[in-house]
Amino acid sequence: MKTNALHRAAALSAIAVATGAVTPAASGSAWTRPDGDLLILVPTSYTYADESFDSSGDRVDRTDEFTMVEFSPLIEYGVTDSFTLGMQPKYRKVWIESAEGMTDSNSGLAESDFFARQRLWGRNEASLALQVGAKVPISPDEDANVALGRDQYDGEIKLAYGNRHTLGNGRIFYSGEAGYTKRWEVPADEAFFNAFIGWAPGGSSWSFILRSANTVSVGNDDDNDEEVLTTFPDYKRYAAQLMTSYRFSNSVSLVGGVSTTYAGENVGIGQTGFVALSVPYTF
Repeated sequence: MKTNALHRAAALSAIAVATGAVTPAASGSAWTRPDGDLLILVPTSYTYADESFDSSGDRVDRTDEFTMVEFSPLIEYGVTDSFTLGMQPKYRKVWIESAEGMTDSNSGLAESDFFARQRLWGRNEASLALQVGAKVPISPDEDANVALGRDQYDGEIKLAYGNRHTLGNGRIFYSGEAGYTKRWEVPADEAFFNAFIGWAPGGSSWSFILRSANTVSVGNDDDNDEEVLTTFPDYKRYAAQLMTSYRFSNSVSLVGGVSTTYAGENVGIGQTGFVALSVPYTF
């Protein structure tokens, strides 16, 4: 039972951040993969935005309607019990519809995240981990009428704590992480804090997760004010996700969920739905 819950909680926490339409940070949680364990998550998300939060945090109509479908498979491999490597390429299809009814679109492999996660401390099922990563542009088409991303490299570092234990007739699992994204070109650096709490009822194949994702830019001296994927170079975004998972077997789970941007500045109000399949392998 503990092994099943471990796989389920780790897969769910990874899927929670695998939907790049909600959080641009590299994926991961407080737990590392077991030695020789390969986790493959296959998420697809749909995002729509016809409103934005302006520079004062007020809700306003967008001049252009934004729609995006993203396919972003996540791969994590346990090099040792305490050290995990991973990557997440992101394929995007984006539509921009003007107020006059004209629609432009673009699609392609925009970028990929690469990361390494080291467990610093663990006791029972509690874990504290440090993760470092980089976003590598592939073909973001930043200067196109419909950009798929920004043509630049970003670095990230974050610290995450997570735990899971029996509560009543089920299991509860939760995690919090704080980090910093270093940007070497136009957009401002970012600080972020994300947290989730999940519940797996005893004797059930279902699990439920509520997650909060919060990103705040920490200064931008560049005069460039171009919007890319509904965000300006200096922005704030506060989003909430609600997910449910069904475990078909001891390893395979299907996850579905919704998210919304409920507050922010200089950012689109994205409404996102997503579905993901998790499949771990042990070698």
